[in-house]
Amino acid sequence: MSEIWQVDQLIPGGDGMARLADGRVGFVAGAFPGDRVKVGRVAEHKSWVRAEEWSLHEPSPARVSPPCALAGECGGCEWMALSRTAQIVGKSSLVRQALRRTGGLTDLPETVPVRTAGGDLGYRNRLRLHVDASGHLGLFARGSHRLVEIPACPVSDPRITEVLTRLRQLATPSVLARWQEIEIRVAPLGPPVSLWMLPRHERAPSAEESALAKRLAQEWQVVEAGASGEDQRWPLPGGVELWVPPGGFVQVNWSVDTALVEALMAGVKERGIESFVELYAGSGNFTLPLLRAGLRGVAVEHAGASIRAARRAARAQQLSDDVFVSGDAARELRRRAKPAPDLVLLDPPRDGARDVVPALLAASPRWVAFCACDPVTLARDVKSLSKAYALDSVVAFDMFPHTHHVETLLWLRQRS
Repeated sequence: MSEIWQVDQLIPGGDGMARLADGRVGFVAGAFPGDRVKVGRVAEHKSWVRAEEWSLHEPSPARVSPPCALAGECGGCEWMALSRTAQIVGKSSLVRQALRRTGGLTDLPETVPVRTAGGDLGYRNRLRLHVDASGHLGLFARGSHRLVEIPACPVSDPRITEVLTRLRQLATPSVLARWQEIEIRVAPLGPPVSLWMLPRHERAPSAEESALAKRLAQEWQVVEAGASGEDQRWPLPGGVELWVPPGGFVQVNWSVDTALVEALMAGVKERGIESFVELYAGSGNFTLPLLRAGLRGVAVEHAGASIRAARRAARAQQLSDDVFVSGDAARELRRRAKPAPDLVLLDPPRDGARDVVPALLAASPRWVAFCACDPVTLARDVKSLSKAYALDSVVAFDMFPHTHHVETLLWLRQRS
């Protein structure tokens, strides 16, 4: 097969989509709206076709020269060759498509607004790197486990690139091979740089490996997986700080996270909410500002290290620390749903909150707010609530510039 496809739009997952002459749709990973692509080998299905080999026949006007030389090879920023304007349009469309097709929502705005903040380069405050068995350090190519060594990362904070350079100066590949993952994370309120390192084996470190770890610890905080270290700290709206343990979850883009928290707080005030249960609360990204604003509530998180950091942060800032509960989200919601809170707030992992839906329906709060990083799983969860809840508002946040990933804040109101 060799024919020209006209790519019309982007779909959830980030691929380009073309409508074919025989009525099927064609999917092209890495193609953008406006591209004309010459398709070679394909995988055919009854109603759709996937291009497995293709070349660019005529580029889209929205294509740009990417600011990273490895943009076409590294799997981190698959939209870097797409203009920023087109990226924002694409993300708005992805959220709307998912909510309409998967979620079954018909009362959506014509355009889902997408909020941005800060710059599109140097925004990442953490970068998790893979180390292969030969000690080479980098990121995986898209859709594979082939390691791509990176000398620098333009979308990461410059301090991360400095650490990456220094790591290669201090360590030989044979010594670096002790670890299979290294996360470099920077924070404005300290410790300024933290390295979280996941060993490849459970064996004791060699003399060379121990010497390297000690040398790294002279420059930065270094914590191996399973060990403890000092919490890193970030400023949150309302004059509170988020404290996150080594290896704990924190949003990668702090400017956009601040805008997201501000939007959530504005929504709480606008709706007159006084009580809440937050599920998948992490270290308190939303809970701490809610408590500072005078709301009463409970925050549930299964990761014990994150809960302990949240409690430390609350005590240090004269807030109640007993609101943070370590446990299963669905079980804890069932335990704490009477009387019903005004709001159940969910910030689930990428695979969504399917297991929580029955408990959520039983709790019957007046409001539900989802913060989600995957539009399709968000839409699936919203659909399962649609008999009891209606869409109130939806806003997307460009948390991950130059990628198809997008954060969404969606409010549901209880039907009368």
